[in-house]
Amino acid sequence: MVVTDVFVEQQVMEYTERCVAVSEPLSPLIVAMKYRKFGDSPEMRQLARDVIRWECRPYPTMHPPPLAYCLKLMTISIVALPMLRQFHLSFIVVQAQC
Repeated sequence: MVVTDVFVEQQVMEYTERCVAVSEPLSPLIVAMKYRKFGDSPEMRQLARDVIRWECRPYPTMHPPPLAYCLKLMTISIVALPMLRQFHLSFIVVQAQC
């Protein structure tokens, strides 16, 4: 049920034309792979914060500014979700692969 609610929220936000949806960015995947290999550390948290800042960067051409950013992550990135959630993202969609 939660996945359905997230998709509805994303569709509503996109309808307002004030949502930036990023589908399967590679940078969180790289963070997840490094997190799995090296574990939690201050350097990993810094890398994760920088990646989220990059993916959710402001777009000067978007007026008015976006209300939300939606990152749709690949399933393998779920390993890093505890670390990525520290950055107060509104919602993250994890794509289920068949």
